[in-house]
Amino acid sequence: MSKLRDRNLPLVIAALGVVFGDIGTSPLYTLPSCFTFSGAHPVREDILGICSLIVWALIIVVCIKYIGFIMKVDHDGEGGILALLALAGKPSGRGGLVATGLLTTIVVVGAAMLFGDGIITPAISVISAVEGLGVASSAFNAWIVPISVVILIILFAIQVRGTERVGRLFGPAMIVWFLSIGIAGAIAIARNPSVLWAIDPRHALTFAQHHGPGGFLVLGGVVLAVTGVEALYADLSHFGRAPIVRAWYLFVFPPCVLSYLGQGANLEMHPDALNNSFYALTPGWTLMPMVVVATIATVIASQALISGAFTLVEQAIHLGLSPRIEVRHTSRRIIGQVYLPGVAWALAVGCILLTVTFRTSAHLAAAFGLAVSMTMLATDVAFYAVITRVLHWKRYVAIPLVLFFVIVDGSFVLAGLPKFAEGAWLPLAIAAVLSTVSLTWLEGRKRLHAALAAQQTPVEEVIKTIHRESGLPVETMVFLTPDPNGVPFVASHRWIRERARNERIILLHLAPVRQPYITDDNRVTVETLSPQLVRVRGRFGFMEPPRIEPVLRACETQGLGIDNPETSFFYADPKIVAGGDRGFPGWRRWLFAVLSRNSRPLPDDLQIPPERRVELGVTVAL
Repeated sequence: MSKLRDRNLPLVIAALGVVFGDIGTSPLYTLPSCFTFSGAHPVREDILGICSLIVWALIIVVCIKYIGFIMKVDHDGEGGILALLALAGKPSGRGGLVATGLLTTIVVVGAAMLFGDGIITPAISVISAVEGLGVASSAFNAWIVPISVVILIILFAIQVRGTERVGRLFGPAMIVWFLSIGIAGAIAIARNPSVLWAIDPRHALTFAQHHGPGGFLVLGGVVLAVTGVEALYADLSHFGRAPIVRAWYLFVFPPCVLSYLGQGANLEMHPDALNNSFYALTPGWTLMPMVVVATIATVIASQALISGAFTLVEQAIHLGLSPRIEVRHTSRRIIGQVYLPGVAWALAVGCILLTVTFRTSAHLAAAFGLAVSMTMLATDVAFYAVITRVLHWKRYVAIPLVLFFVIVDGSFVLAGLPKFAEGAWLPLAIAAVLSTVSLTWLEGRKRLHAALAAQQTPVEEVIKTIHRESGLPVETMVFLTPDPNGVPFVASHRWIRERARNERIILLHLAPVRQPYITDDNRVTVETLSPQLVRVRGRFGFMEPPRIEPVLRACETQGLGIDNPETSFFYADPKIVAGGDRGFPGWRRWLFAVLSRNSRPLPDDLQIPPERRVELGVTVAL
């Protein structure tokens, strides 16, 4: 047992640097925001009520909902809202695409909300970190934006090292952060221990009952205490559930509670400290060290959303919700640790533009919370679908549980709606664009696969029509196909039909597996359907880039010699046209065509020599 704990300790520390940066730095700004949203005053009753709301939000949302229930559901170790969709959604047939429908739409919108918030989070985290230096000296004020941009560039540049290595760099720094805020909070509580009464949830209820609309709108500030929880679930595959849970209960939850209660205790004695309730815990000589530690911690907070964005996009590619882009696996031990250069660059450019445009964290603060609240609400719907369809929970158990989660998360959403005009429109606008792109790509690929499958000739029919002269043909035609049950192009291309009569046809289907590497012995499965027609299923480990060379080499060992200059590789180049009354609307057809042209071509990934490629045009009505 001790050996198991020893092995998990590095992952626990790494998780602190990758997973908990966002939720762990919320004590910097959450309490003042709650007073602003509710219109409350720093008097004892209001302080106890708001602190009680924050503490119980952490308990209900993080401890009970996510750690107690949702994080126990994963898809082959993958977490996040798209993992729930992969579990609950039924594949739509060819291509392994997730089925379209209401559930898919809700989940895609929720995932896009998280991604939209993920673009704004690094910008506001870094800029608030640099602004923290201004608390100690106003000399930094003129350099806030330039320093923020430099830090963002460095932060995104080190992403190529992988989340585990980045976590090893950031983890120890976050331990210092959590110890610092925990100690500072505990000292304040010792001076005014009566604040511990905030643990009693009746203070939260009393506050809500006696503050009219402010008693509800305060939730728009309370939600800031849990904004990183969805990224926590999305990062499940990076470290596993056990290290994340241990990190939460040992290093994160206790210091955060101590910090919130400590701020409340100090605020009761010093009401004028409301605007800077966090830094008021460390006056005098302790201020500058805390500012430095906070600066480092808020920069690290960006990592939770960055790694979560990588995971979301990789899952979207696997589900057919995103065009294929380059994905680099950065760990041989953990399949979920990935780096996506294109996503990293897009996030970096977006964050830098936001920093240069908005210039202060105050201008970005209103955008926090609403998008993630909507993601949490969408997660509730997906979780219900999983526990009823896959885990087969009784509905009289599932409905009350999920309804409770929906009431909590729905309250956060409603309370955050007034933020829309103040800045929350930005992540929502980003999410709207991403949702449109994702759903268009899914529906387009579904229609494309169906149209291509309709043009294929069944294997059995091809076997009847082709014939073999004496000896095996010298030339070989290799068809790259996602559906090896039929032969493409034969019906629509006379040239292919004529060649197929006398040449050997290989139907090549490639698929990834959840192992880091595949040996040559297990690389391919060769199925001889006739002397001229062979079906090959190739496999790649998740640490291996897809290449044609190892597939051809493995075929040689099984007696299928196709690695010669006479072998040609055929693949489709769909030409999309209007599909009539039931086809795509014009703008969606245009968007899908643009996405298709810019998706990473499979032959490029496979590194097939250009002189051996044959790209065949196929008219597809969508």
